[in-house]
Amino acid sequence: MTYKTINLKLDSTLATLSLNRPEVHNAMNATMMQEIISAIELAGKNPDIRIVIINGEGPSFCAGADLNMMKNSANQTTDENKTEARLLNRMYKTINECSKPVLGVIHGYAIGGGFGLCTVCDIVIADEKTIFSLSEVLIGIIPAVIGPYTERKIGNSWWRALGISGERFDAPFAEKIGLVHYSVPKIEMDNMIKHVIQQLMKGGPISQSIFKEYIRNMDQLNSTDVIANVRSSPEGQEGLAAFLEKRKPNWNQK
Repeated sequence: MTYKTINLKLDSTLATLSLNRPEVHNAMNATMMQEIISAIELAGKNPDIRIVIINGEGPSFCAGADLNMMKNSANQTTDENKTEARLLNRMYKTINECSKPVLGVIHGYAIGGGFGLCTVCDIVIADEKTIFSLSEVLIGIIPAVIGPYTERKIGNSWWRALGISGERFDAPFAEKIGLVHYSVPKIEMDNMIKHVIQQLMKGGPISQSIFKEYIRNMDQLNSTDVIANVRSSPEGQEGLAAFLEKRKPNWNQK
């Protein structure tokens, strides 16, 4: 499939989704949001894909919303703005509910909507010089759509402080508050990405998918039923057998 605002590379077990509007620091418009949804759904349904990587082409990961889109929103009705907000919410929801592990690789700027993308990745690696911000209040709006994801990611205290101030901060601070898991120098990024991929590949793909669903719905699920079903599943049985027999399970033969 041909995309206008992103690149999608399927390479064996990896799907790499690259935001591709480098001339505007990968600012998101409606086309990009729709294409991200399409690409994530495609990767999620592909049985060969084990991991989805989201990164950005050019000098930045994502500088937020497209300026033209923001200009248009000022002239739109409430209903028209709701339609746009629903698309944004659908994009975050699609990434958040992707059945595969989602790895965010962040550099440059992750502002506003770009910050939001970090909140729906399972693991985030960032160049230590990356700048983050929930900048919406600085232009008279609020980061409402990403609110639930942000609060779950960094907790209510930092969500309140950063959302109300619009303050900019770097990757080491983002690591401190839990937005980023690994803040590393640019020269170490590739090695850290390889390390995380290798570790993820050790996990059972079905159990990883079930785990993602479980953490989204823990309050509604009976944990004893969940673990009983997983243990008795073919993948669970294979994993336990491999452990007892001191061998690698069939999904991790490399």
